[in-house]
Amino acid sequence: MKCRFVKEIFHNRDNGFCIFVYHTEEEGVPEAAKDPYYKGGGCQFTATGTGLPESEAVETELSGKWVNSKYGLQLQVESYEEILPQTKEGIKGYLSSGMIKGIGPKLAELIVERFGTRTFDVLDHYPDSLLEIKGITRKKLDSILLSYQGSHAMRDLAAYLTPFKVTPKKIRKIYEEFGTDALDTVKNQPFSLCKISGFGFLTVDEIAKANKGKPDDPMRIEGCILYCMEQEMQEGHLYQDKQQFQKKVYGQLNAGYDREAVTEMAVYKVLYQMVKEKRMYYETGALYPAHMYGYECGAAKKLASLLLAGQEEQDITFLLAEAQEELGISLSPKQEEGVRKAFRHPVSIITGGPGTGKTTVQRVLLYVNEKLGGGSVLLTAPTGRASRRMAESTGWPDAMTMHSALGLTSDEDSEEIEGTLEAGFIIADEFTMSDMRLSYIFFAHIRAGSRLVLVGDVDQLPSVGPGNVFRELVQCGVIPVTVLDRIFRQAEGSRIIANAKRMLENNAALDYGAGFAFIPADSAAEAAKKVQELYRVSVDAFGMDKVQVLTPYRKKGEASVDALNEKLWEMMNPKEEWKPEIRSGRRTFRMGDRIIHNKNKNEISNGDIGYIKNIYVDENGTELAELEFSDGRRVEYGSDELEMVEHAYATTVHKSQGSEYPMVILPWLPMFYKMLRRNILYTAVTRAGVQVAIIGSKRAVCTAIRNTECDRRNTRLGERVIREYNRLLEEKEKQPENGGYRQEVINL
Repeated sequence: MKCRFVKEIFHNRDNGFCIFVYHTEEEGVPEAAKDPYYKGGGCQFTATGTGLPESEAVETELSGKWVNSKYGLQLQVESYEEILPQTKEGIKGYLSSGMIKGIGPKLAELIVERFGTRTFDVLDHYPDSLLEIKGITRKKLDSILLSYQGSHAMRDLAAYLTPFKVTPKKIRKIYEEFGTDALDTVKNQPFSLCKISGFGFLTVDEIAKANKGKPDDPMRIEGCILYCMEQEMQEGHLYQDKQQFQKKVYGQLNAGYDREAVTEMAVYKVLYQMVKEKRMYYETGALYPAHMYGYECGAAKKLASLLLAGQEEQDITFLLAEAQEELGISLSPKQEEGVRKAFRHPVSIITGGPGTGKTTVQRVLLYVNEKLGGGSVLLTAPTGRASRRMAESTGWPDAMTMHSALGLTSDEDSEEIEGTLEAGFIIADEFTMSDMRLSYIFFAHIRAGSRLVLVGDVDQLPSVGPGNVFRELVQCGVIPVTVLDRIFRQAEGSRIIANAKRMLENNAALDYGAGFAFIPADSAAEAAKKVQELYRVSVDAFGMDKVQVLTPYRKKGEASVDALNEKLWEMMNPKEEWKPEIRSGRRTFRMGDRIIHNKNKNEISNGDIGYIKNIYVDENGTELAELEFSDGRRVEYGSDELEMVEHAYATTVHKSQGSEYPMVILPWLPMFYKMLRRNILYTAVTRAGVQVAIIGSKRAVCTAIRNTECDRRNTRLGERVIREYNRLLEEKEKQPENGGYRQEVINL
């Protein structure tokens, strides 16, 4: 319908979301949507959308659907088109509205007086004619045209792309990339958008189909290849079988067509070219993205060189006894073995479940290293929560994230970092969480001669990012490994520890009772209701920081993260008139919300949990949220930056890795069938320090314990470490003077 802007109710300048009031003379506006207080001709109504027109000087054609909201019936705009005025007065009003920089009321009057209703035609096709008007110089005309063409191009681009759900931020990116040719490029070369960060293949493909683009366009095939490989990496794979991958791409490219639109040969040709240009790597049946191939090969080479650094073995028998006496502890034979291996080999691994004494071993390692004069120490872990737990448990004050240690301020930082980690003794805890990229950067910056100890629980879930680094290194046979399998006296009474051990032993007869409760629920809806009830009672008793809801699925069903967060949010921090709110994309946040950071950014780490302390508008009119995390760390985020944040009343089991909560509430249902695996249940249960409450089905618990299928991830890191180790060892053996150095060659 044809409308004209009236006023702004809300406008987020960062992401473009707005709530505006429009006036229309047309019929068709539902009575419930009309402003009852407006008494003039026609009617006024409220519209929501992104980047909507806000000039009273221009009439707009809005298209969308009427949607009920808590504020009443509103038009949810799906597309719009601005209608340029046709009368002299209308054109004069448009030119003087401020939409075109360099034209004020007086100049607008002179232009319309000279060109009348032909003004827009002159601006579009004969712009030099404006030089005839007094006061318009060549420089001023260039400025006017830049503004006019830019705003015109942006409006046309927005009008065209809005139906495809392209955000204003991405529209700006397109315009910055292609300028005034942006719309023409989008229509005629849509797959050029794949070059711009943030544009997915499916969105671009939809735009291309709307413009009758060629289905076998090489740029479309390349975009699909990158999209399919990104899917593989999201599943944790570093590579995919070439034949299987080629079939996947072929199927995706032909989806939605009645007949074959793209041949297998066309896919092969583009893949071949990408391999030739080293944007993909092919190796004995496997296709790698170039960067993942580099990470895997680079990590293997560096680890092999660290393993053969040839450090002097040190006798620590006396220091082991001294450490136990000084620290008031008694080490098991396996714990002693772990300490000895750490000082016998340049690289070693210690793995074990909860309660097996990994922290105790770390305290002894630090003690012995100090007594030996082993130089500076670095304690590190992949996340902020894990590094802070490490500092608290070892008593070592300077534990830090791997990102901080390496000088990476965000997940997007380049891996090309100058310098090395100067520490002579490095302990990396919770290494199960380290993906291939982070592991490569970490290993690459350890200086020769440093002593490295990797610590983790190999039975937990692998990293969220691609790769299965810790498991590959444990199983490769080159790196000395100590498996801690004894539960110590202080943990023997814990049902959590005992039941975790039963799970690993394939024993589904769990011991339920104090500290490990089971609450039956027959459906997701019933489980969600019981989660809410227990959460409120638990938070009232222990405090919100001590209670965490974990669930396997993010989006599926009423017991998913998104659904539970919505319910728990409204229950624990309900809407109040005095509580300010801020929108970021589809999410709304309000003051007092519990939130989790989902990226590494400056001093805030992926997985850090905090609260929104305040929401306000600064002196520049920018809406900001003040977030506070542990240790008093505070940041101020605009709506765009809040995309790195989500509510944290409930979170996924995967997201909880490296964290520990006094109490964990875990919905566990048959509907989670794809996630009913031992390592997911084990990881969830072992996040709890004091109490676990499983809500759902004992049959689903039993299914998970019996299902030993782990995340099978395509990676060859272990093989590469063995090959590189053997290759370097053979080179060393050939050297005329190698100091009698001998190591056993490992067979693949």
